[in-house]
Amino acid sequence: MKQANLVGWLFVVLVTGLLEAGVRLFELRDSVPAPSAVLRALAEGVSSGTLSGEVGTTLESYAEGLGLAIAAGIVLGLVIGSSRTLLEASSIVIEFLRPIPAVALIPLAIMVFGLGLPMRRFVIAYAALWPILINTLYGARGADRVLHDVARTSGVTRLGRLVSVTFPAALPSIATGIRVSASLALLVGVTAELVTGTEGIGSYMQRQQLAYQLPELYAAIVVTGFLGYAINVALRRAERHFLFWVGEGRLAR
Repeated sequence: MKQANLVGWLFVVLVTGLLEAGVRLFELRDSVPAPSAVLRALAEGVSSGTLSGEVGTTLESYAEGLGLAIAAGIVLGLVIGSSRTLLEASSIVIEFLRPIPAVALIPLAIMVFGLGLPMRRFVIAYAALWPILINTLYGARGADRVLHDVARTSGVTRLGRLVSVTFPAALPSIATGIRVSASLALLVGVTAELVTGTEGIGSYMQRQQLAYQLPELYAAIVVTGFLGYAINVALRRAERHFLFWVGEGRLAR
Protein backbone atom coordinates (compact mmCIF):
# COMPACT_ATOMS: atom_id res chain seq x y z
CA MET A 1 0.00 0.00 0.00
CA LYS A 2 1.33 3.43 -0.94
CA GLN A 3 2.19 5.79 1.90
CA ALA A 4 -0.41 8.33 0.73
CA ASN A 5 -3.14 5.68 0.81
CA LEU A 6 -2.03 4.51 4.25
CA VAL A 7 -2.14 8.05 5.60
CA GLY A 8 -5.57 8.53 4.05
CA TRP A 9 -7.02 5.42 5.68
CA LEU A 10 -5.43 6.29 9.03
CA PHE A 11 -7.12 9.69 8.81
CA VAL A 12 -10.47 7.97 8.13
CA VAL A 13 -9.97 5.79 11.21
CA LEU A 14 -9.05 8.85 13.30
CA VAL A 15 -12.11 10.84 12.18
CA THR A 16 -14.37 7.82 12.79
CA GLY A 17 -12.99 7.42 16.30
CA LEU A 18 -13.44 11.10 17.08
CA LEU A 19 -17.00 11.01 15.75
CA GLU A 20 -17.81 7.95 17.86
CA ALA A 21 -16.45 9.65 20.96
CA GLY A 22 -18.26 12.92 20.19
CA VAL A 23 -21.64 11.24 19.68
CA ARG A 24 -21.32 9.32 22.95
CA LEU A 25 -19.93 12.26 24.92
CA PHE A 26 -22.52 14.82 23.80
CA GLU A 27 -25.39 12.30 23.49
CA LEU A 28 -26.17 13.09 19.85
CA ARG A 29 -27.64 9.69 18.98
CA ASP A 30 -31.06 11.18 18.18
CA SER A 31 -29.63 13.29 15.35
CA VAL A 32 -26.28 11.69 14.47
CA PRO A 33 -25.85 7.92 14.89
CA ALA A 34 -22.56 6.62 16.19
CA PRO A 35 -20.29 5.00 13.58
CA SER A 36 -20.56 1.70 15.47
CA ALA A 37 -24.37 1.79 15.05
CA VAL A 38 -23.97 2.57 11.35
CA LEU A 39 -21.59 -0.37 10.92
CA ARG A 40 -24.05 -2.70 12.66
CA ALA A 41 -26.87 -1.47 10.41
CA LEU A 42 -24.61 -1.94 7.39
CA ALA A 43 -23.73 -5.49 8.40
CA GLU A 44 -27.38 -6.36 9.02
CA GLY A 45 -28.48 -4.83 5.71
CA VAL A 46 -25.86 -6.79 3.79
CA SER A 47 -26.39 -10.09 5.62
CA SER A 48 -30.18 -9.93 5.26
CA GLY A 49 -29.92 -8.99 1.59
CA THR A 50 -32.09 -5.89 2.05
CA LEU A 51 -29.39 -3.32 1.41
CA SER A 52 -27.33 -5.44 -0.98
CA GLY A 53 -30.42 -6.06 -3.12
CA GLU A 54 -31.07 -2.33 -3.43
CA VAL A 55 -27.41 -1.75 -4.32
CA GLY A 56 -27.69 -4.37 -7.06
CA THR A 57 -30.74 -2.60 -8.50
CA THR A 58 -28.90 0.73 -8.49
CA LEU A 59 -25.84 -0.78 -10.16
CA GLU A 60 -28.00 -2.33 -12.88
CA SER A 61 -29.50 0.98 -13.99
CA TYR A 62 -26.13 2.68 -13.45
CA ALA A 63 -24.24 0.25 -15.69
CA GLU A 64 -26.84 0.35 -18.46
CA GLY A 65 -27.16 4.14 -18.44
CA LEU A 66 -23.40 4.68 -18.33
CA GLY A 67 -22.89 2.11 -21.07
CA LEU A 68 -25.31 3.95 -23.34
CA ALA A 69 -23.57 7.25 -22.60
CA ILE A 70 -20.14 5.79 -23.35
CA ALA A 71 -21.25 4.32 -26.68
CA ALA A 72 -23.11 7.45 -27.80
CA GLY A 73 -20.52 9.89 -26.47
CA ILE A 74 -17.57 8.20 -28.16
CA VAL A 75 -19.28 7.75 -31.53
CA LEU A 76 -20.74 11.26 -31.64
CA GLY A 77 -17.55 12.84 -30.31
CA LEU A 78 -15.36 11.14 -32.91
CA VAL A 79 -17.70 11.96 -35.79
CA ILE A 80 -18.27 15.59 -34.78
CA GLY A 81 -14.66 16.16 -33.75
CA SER A 82 -13.29 14.90 -37.06
CA SER A 83 -15.37 17.35 -39.11
CA ARG A 84 -15.13 21.11 -38.68
CA THR A 85 -18.45 21.52 -40.51
CA LEU A 86 -20.26 19.16 -38.13
CA LEU A 87 -18.60 20.83 -35.14
CA GLU A 88 -19.82 24.27 -36.16
CA ALA A 89 -23.30 22.97 -37.05
CA SER A 90 -23.81 21.11 -33.77
CA SER A 91 -22.15 23.54 -31.35
CA ILE A 92 -25.35 25.50 -30.61
CA VAL A 93 -27.36 22.34 -29.92
CA ILE A 94 -24.64 20.91 -27.68
CA GLU A 95 -24.20 24.12 -25.70
CA PHE A 96 -27.98 24.41 -25.30
CA LEU A 97 -28.57 20.85 -24.06
CA ARG A 98 -25.41 20.37 -22.00
CA PRO A 99 -26.26 22.79 -19.13
CA ILE A 100 -29.73 21.28 -18.56
CA PRO A 101 -29.56 19.32 -15.27
CA ALA A 102 -30.47 15.68 -15.74
CA VAL A 103 -32.59 15.83 -12.58
CA ALA A 104 -34.76 18.51 -14.24
CA LEU A 105 -35.66 15.96 -16.91
CA ILE A 106 -37.04 13.43 -14.41
CA PRO A 107 -40.70 14.59 -14.81
CA LEU A 108 -40.40 14.32 -18.60
CA ALA A 109 -38.71 10.93 -18.31
CA ILE A 110 -41.50 9.68 -16.03
CA MET A 111 -44.16 10.75 -18.54
CA VAL A 112 -42.32 9.01 -21.39
CA PHE A 113 -40.89 5.91 -19.69
CA GLY A 114 -42.85 5.53 -16.45
CA LEU A 115 -41.36 4.86 -13.02
CA GLY A 116 -39.15 1.95 -13.96
CA LEU A 117 -35.68 1.06 -15.12
CA PRO A 118 -35.97 2.81 -18.54
CA MET A 119 -36.61 6.15 -16.81
CA ARG A 120 -33.54 5.84 -14.60
CA ARG A 121 -31.47 4.57 -17.51
CA PHE A 122 -32.41 7.62 -19.60
CA VAL A 123 -31.64 10.15 -16.85
CA ILE A 124 -28.28 8.52 -16.09
CA ALA A 125 -27.34 8.31 -19.77
CA TYR A 126 -28.23 11.97 -20.34
CA ALA A 127 -26.13 13.14 -17.40
CA ALA A 128 -23.15 10.96 -18.29
CA LEU A 129 -23.20 11.72 -22.01
CA TRP A 130 -21.80 15.24 -21.95
CA PRO A 131 -18.39 14.80 -20.27
CA ILE A 132 -17.67 11.84 -22.57
CA LEU A 133 -18.89 13.64 -25.69
CA ILE A 134 -16.98 16.87 -24.98
CA ASN A 135 -13.73 15.10 -24.03
CA THR A 136 -13.94 12.81 -27.05
CA LEU A 137 -14.69 15.74 -29.33
CA TYR A 138 -11.67 17.75 -28.23
CA GLY A 139 -9.48 14.65 -28.16
CA ALA A 140 -10.43 14.02 -31.78
CA ARG A 141 -9.68 17.64 -32.68
CA GLY A 142 -6.19 17.20 -31.22
CA ALA A 143 -5.26 14.25 -33.44
CA ASP A 144 -2.03 14.63 -35.41
CA ARG A 145 -2.84 16.19 -38.78
CA VAL A 146 0.32 14.73 -40.32
CA LEU A 147 -0.86 11.20 -39.53
CA HIS A 148 -4.23 12.06 -41.07
CA ASP A 149 -2.54 13.30 -44.24
CA VAL A 150 -0.30 10.23 -44.47
CA ALA A 151 -3.27 7.91 -44.01
CA ARG A 152 -5.32 9.80 -46.60
CA THR A 153 -2.56 9.77 -49.21
CA SER A 154 -2.09 6.05 -48.52
CA GLY A 155 -5.68 5.43 -49.57
CA VAL A 156 -7.19 4.90 -46.11
CA THR A 157 -10.91 5.69 -46.10
CA ARG A 158 -12.48 8.32 -43.83
CA LEU A 159 -13.88 5.59 -41.58
CA GLY A 160 -10.49 3.90 -41.52
CA ARG A 161 -8.79 7.14 -40.49
CA LEU A 162 -11.41 7.64 -37.80
CA VAL A 163 -10.67 4.22 -36.32
CA SER A 164 -6.90 4.03 -36.83
CA VAL A 165 -5.84 7.66 -36.30
CA THR A 166 -8.51 9.74 -34.55
CA PHE A 167 -9.71 7.17 -32.02
CA PRO A 168 -6.24 6.27 -30.60
CA ALA A 169 -5.35 9.96 -30.36
CA ALA A 170 -8.56 10.68 -28.44
CA LEU A 171 -8.26 7.73 -26.02
CA PRO A 172 -6.67 9.68 -23.11
CA SER A 173 -9.39 12.33 -23.32
CA ILE A 174 -12.07 9.63 -23.63
CA ALA A 175 -10.75 7.94 -20.49
CA THR A 176 -10.94 11.21 -18.56
CA GLY A 177 -14.49 11.79 -19.75
CA ILE A 178 -15.57 8.29 -18.73
CA ARG A 179 -14.07 8.73 -15.26
CA VAL A 180 -15.91 12.03 -14.74
CA SER A 181 -19.15 10.59 -16.09
CA ALA A 182 -18.89 7.48 -13.92
CA SER A 183 -19.12 9.53 -10.72
CA LEU A 184 -21.79 11.82 -12.16
CA ALA A 185 -23.89 8.85 -13.30
CA LEU A 186 -23.91 7.36 -9.80
CA LEU A 187 -24.91 10.69 -8.26
CA VAL A 188 -27.76 11.22 -10.72
CA GLY A 189 -28.94 7.61 -10.51
CA VAL A 190 -29.24 7.68 -6.72
CA THR A 191 -30.90 11.11 -6.88
CA ALA A 192 -33.48 9.84 -9.38
CA GLU A 193 -34.31 6.94 -7.05
CA LEU A 194 -34.54 9.28 -4.07
CA VAL A 195 -36.81 11.76 -5.85
CA THR A 196 -39.15 9.23 -7.46
CA GLY A 197 -39.29 6.73 -4.59
CA THR A 198 -38.64 3.81 -6.92
CA GLU A 199 -36.43 0.82 -6.16
CA GLY A 200 -32.72 1.21 -5.53
CA ILE A 201 -30.44 2.59 -2.85
CA GLY A 202 -31.92 6.09 -3.20
CA SER A 203 -35.39 4.74 -2.49
CA TYR A 204 -33.92 2.79 0.44
CA MET A 205 -32.58 6.07 1.87
CA GLN A 206 -35.98 7.69 1.50
CA ARG A 207 -37.73 4.85 3.35
CA GLN A 208 -35.23 4.91 6.21
CA GLN A 209 -35.58 8.69 6.51
CA LEU A 210 -39.37 8.48 6.72
CA ALA A 211 -39.08 5.74 9.35
CA TYR A 212 -36.40 7.77 11.17
CA GLN A 213 -34.00 4.83 11.03
CA LEU A 214 -30.85 6.95 11.12
CA PRO A 215 -28.24 4.16 11.33
CA GLU A 216 -29.75 2.46 8.27
CA LEU A 217 -29.92 5.81 6.43
CA TYR A 218 -26.28 6.58 7.13
CA ALA A 219 -25.30 3.02 6.22
CA ALA A 220 -26.80 3.57 2.76
CA ILE A 221 -24.90 6.86 2.46
CA VAL A 222 -21.65 5.10 3.39
CA VAL A 223 -22.30 2.39 0.79
CA THR A 224 -22.94 5.02 -1.88
CA GLY A 225 -19.70 6.80 -1.04
CA PHE A 226 -17.78 3.53 -1.10
CA LEU A 227 -19.25 2.63 -4.50
CA GLY A 228 -18.15 5.97 -5.95
CA TYR A 229 -14.67 5.57 -4.47
CA ALA A 230 -14.30 2.00 -5.72
CA ILE A 231 -15.46 2.90 -9.23
CA ASN A 232 -13.02 5.81 -9.42
CA VAL A 233 -10.10 3.68 -8.22
CA ALA A 234 -10.96 0.90 -10.68
CA LEU A 235 -11.13 3.33 -13.61
CA ARG A 236 -7.82 4.97 -12.69
CA ARG A 237 -6.12 1.59 -12.56
CA ALA A 238 -7.68 0.61 -15.88
CA GLU A 239 -6.35 3.85 -17.41
CA ARG A 240 -2.81 3.16 -16.19
CA HIS A 241 -2.97 -0.44 -17.41
CA PHE A 242 -4.43 0.11 -20.88
CA LEU A 243 -3.05 3.60 -21.58
CA PHE A 244 0.46 3.06 -20.19
CA TRP A 245 1.93 4.75 -23.28
CA VAL A 246 0.30 8.10 -22.47
CA GLY A 247 2.30 9.00 -19.39
CA GLU A 248 1.44 9.25 -15.70
CA GLY A 249 1.20 13.04 -15.66
CA ARG A 250 -1.47 13.25 -18.32
CA LEU A 251 -3.54 10.39 -16.84
CA ALA A 252 -3.50 12.02 -13.41
CA ARG A 253 -5.51 15.01 -14.64
